[in-house]
Formats: sequence, structure tokens, C-alpha cells
Amino acid sequence: MKAVQIFEYSSNLDVSLVDIPTPIVTNTQILIKGEYAGVNPHTILAITGKVKIFDHYDFPITLGNEISGVVVSVGENVSNFQEGDRVYAMPPLDKMGTFAEYVAVDEQYVAKIPQKLSFEEAAAVPLSWLTTLQAFNVLIPKKGTKLFISGGTGGFGQIAVPYAVSHGLEVTISGASEDEQLAKQLGAQNFIDYKNPNYNRFKNYFDFVIDTRGMSALNQQFKLLKKSGHLVSLNAGPNKRFSERQQKQFSVKQKAFFQLSGIIFDGMATLQRKKYDFLYVEPNGNQLALYSDYLMETGHKPLIDTVYDFNQINQAIERMQLGNNQGKIVLKIREEE
Repeated sequence: MKAVQIFEYSSNLDVSLVDIPTPIVTNTQILIKGEYAGVNPHTILAITGKVKIFDHYDFPITLGNEISGVVVSVGENVSNFQEGDRVYAMPPLDKMGTFAEYVAVDEQYVAKIPQKLSFEEAAAVPLSWLTTLQAFNVLIPKKGTKLFISGGTGGFGQIAVPYAVSHGLEVTISGASEDEQLAKQLGAQNFIDYKNPNYNRFKNYFDFVIDTRGMSALNQQFKLLKKSGHLVSLNAGPNKRFSERQQKQFSVKQKAFFQLSGIIFDGMATLQRKKYDFLYVEPNGNQLALYSDYLMETGHKPLIDTVYDFNQINQAIERMQLGNNQGKIVLKIREEE
């Protein structure tokens, strides 16, 4: 089968389309024939090696961590899925592999695609939806509170913003000026043009911040928070509380690094009497299955920025690297018959 692999970390984002054996499922796995795969910022981080502190890769590694497709075989201990099911999944980030014609995934990470969702739309859901749910589980925002999401018109925001609005939050997002109309479409009440920001208007205004930009914007985003406000970063870096919250088992060395590197983030927050957390999304099939109920209740479908054919993987990665996508970038795995 065809697959997209890397053989070493690369700053110039080199990937290879290669032929590898089709995987054989274990007793607890499902073999998915891929239709579409999501392309997201983790793809860039994996290629460049910036996630080495979290996940170890044995090269060569097949890229990709979101998949939609059809079940073609199941392990003998799999009970909730059968051949022919339309499914989507996010495998563990240290065991990627969705940029491939077939993917073997443990049953616990898989969910059935809602009937109203196409394969293309389904590939845009797993990472963004799980990140949204897990960020909200950390923040625990109440109805009527104020939330700021930096860069909220991309792959994450296209799910996070409508979700927050549906839960009664006042949502403000930032982006380029050309993103303002999309921000309104997603339901955001306020929009900040990051090229010409008026942050003073929102100083000490928000109860919560979800940061997607990282260290360069962290200090400014803390200033946007009220006293006792809470910031969750998807980008800046881990801290002690992060390692204690994770279900994944980190080594003693990793935990020590998280605690040491987190001193700067926790220190920034403590000086301003605010709170900092870091999120590195975890796979969870049960949480992914909750998207069906959300779609039924709200009708909010994911937005697609661009669809690329499988052999256009380099263009898809280049598009992701630009960082100005409006919605999700997806890769079409299945070739026309």
C-alpha cells in the first residue's frame, strides 16, 4: 500500500510517498481503508522533531493522526465494530500512520461517523473535537463567561468556536483581517485583527484563554485575562500539572523536564495571580463518539479549507505551514476507481 513516511527529522519538511506492507490487525485492532486524512499542525511538529519531548518515533514513521474510512477487518476481540462500518479515529500521537491507504487502530480510539457527515468532513473532526473537549475539561467554563481563542479560524477554531458558543460563552477570536467574516460565521461575538490589534480594549476582560500561538504571544494573552483567569496553551510548553493530569505514562526524566520547563509559564501566571495549563491532546474513542450527539443538537459541521489528492502531500504540508487556513486541510487517500 502507499504511505507517507519520514526517515529522519527534517527542518525543510521532507516526506516520501512509499510502498509498505498492509498492516495486519491484532486482536484488539480495526483495519480501516482510508478515505480522507486530516492535515494539522502536529504533522509539522512531527516532521521537524519538535514533539520529541512527548513522543518517541522509531524511523521510518508513517505520518498522519486523523482518518476517516471504512472497516475492512477486525480483530477477534473487537466487539463494537464490523466490516463495512463508516468510522473515524485519532490514533495515539506516538503511533501515527493515517497518511496511508490502510490503517490499523485499536478499537478504543475509533468511533462511528455520524450519518449526516461525509468522509471528507469526518476527517476534519477527530483532533479538533478531542482538543476542544479536553480543553474545556481543563477550563470548566460556565455559561456567560468570556473566552478568547487566538487564531480561531483554523482547523481547531472551526470546531472550538461553535462549540463554545453553543455552551453560552462569549467568544472572541483573533486572525487576519480577511478572517473576520468567517469569525462571524462561526459565531464569535468579537474579532481581533492581529495585524492591527487593540488589545487594550480587552485588558483584564476574559475569564479564559485558549492559546494556539505559543510563547511569542503568551505574555500578551495573560494580560487579557481577569485576575484568577485561566489560560490553556496548545503550543507554549508543558508544566508539572500537565504531567500529573495525563493518562499517558511519562518517564521520570520527562516529568522532571516538564516541571523544570514549566517554571517560566507558571511563574508568569503566578505573578499576575492567574493560572496556566498545557494541553497535548490524547486519543479517546468514547469522547470522539460524543460528536454525533453534538452534531444532532447543533447541526454544526466542520469547515474545509482545502482538499488535496494523496500524491499532493507536499502541497498539503506547505499549505499547513502557511498557517492562514480557514478551516481544515484534508488529504484524499482513496483514488478514483
